[in-house]
Amino acid sequence: MIKVGICDDEKEFWDIIGEMLRFYFEEKGIDYQQKEYESGKAFMKEKDETDILLLDIEMKGISGIQLKDWLQGEVEDVKIIFVTNHSEEMPEAFGKNVYGFLKKPVKQAQLAKYLNRILEDMEENQNLVIKSLNQDIVVKIKNIFYFVSEKKYSQMVSKSGKYFCDMSLYQLEEMLKHKSFFRCHKSYLVNLGNIHRIEESIFMENGDKIPVSRRKIKDLKDLYREYIIRKAR
Repeated sequence: MIKVGICDDEKEFWDIIGEMLRFYFEEKGIDYQQKEYESGKAFMKEKDETDILLLDIEMKGISGIQLKDWLQGEVEDVKIIFVTNHSEEMPEAFGKNVYGFLKKPVKQAQLAKYLNRILEDMEENQNLVIKSLNQDIVVKIKNIFYFVSEKKYSQMVSKSGKYFCDMSLYQLEEMLKHKSFFRCHKSYLVNLGNIHRIEESIFMENGDKIPVSRRKIKDLKDLYREYIIRKAR
């Protein structure tokens, strides 16, 4: 469940952006909750758990920029999309977990672009539970380099070490198919987020060299390019 907050002192904006959020999340098939706040003070008072905050820069009392600064000292995880009528205020609004700026009137495509980036980052920060012999290994998706096949089973190579997985590469591929992983070879499933560079082989951030099937090299390079462009925006 994604928890979305709208903090804006123009209450008519709540319905407009709310309809855009409903369209976006229904199209994605993602459950979400929405809550509105008429001021920065109201948001601070409620102390609600919030994943994504659509935040007006120009509010009476506590401004959006002041609320952003408070959040970055109190709550690390809230991902902010600023909303503004005046682009000249944008330079002051940059900061950790600020994903972008929407100019009123907001356009659906621009909102979707920022939400896509946020959801991808949230997925990469999710934990994956891997069955390993008689125990479960919990690892963040972003910390996995790759999986390598070991017949009916596999091995996970991560930032914390190597672990036996009681799952086949095919099962892992199915489980991670909507995440940033690519089956580059019959024996390897790689995390696009931890690729250092691609030549005829893949060079991972940990220095490992991974083979690529000749018929998959183009798809890999195209997918990796799309991934890098998304991250750069």
